[in-house]
Amino acid sequence: SSGRLLGSRESRLERWSVEAPVLAMALTLSRRALGKVVELPQFTKSRFARRWNMVDEDRVKWYNWNLACIALTAVPCLWMYTVNYRTSEETAILIRTLNPTGTEKIKYDLKLYGS
Repeated sequence: SSGRLLGSRESRLERWSVEAPVLAMALTLSRRALGKVVELPQFTKSRFARRWNMVDEDRVKWYNWNLACIALTAVPCLWMYTVNYRTSEETAILIRTLNPTGTEKIKYDLKLYGS
């Protein structure tokens, strides 16, 4: 039984000899940390005085993306509005010749258009 006690004392001494430098290092690091000052965050004074954060940045990206999509959608619409949709230069002359008063409705053969 005395050998067993002796063995446990020796193991405790060995463990202490290994742990002592680690504890000493932790103590020195904690002393260094005591000298540091943690800055307090700046809280908002009112709902109008806000800090810039990720939500605001995401909102700006979202607005810019929406503006880009609107602009890209407007390009084909504006082109279709300004393009000459007549099939040939003679279309106006033919319509004026066939229907000079504009009272008749010109009927087109829908089979020509794949219908």
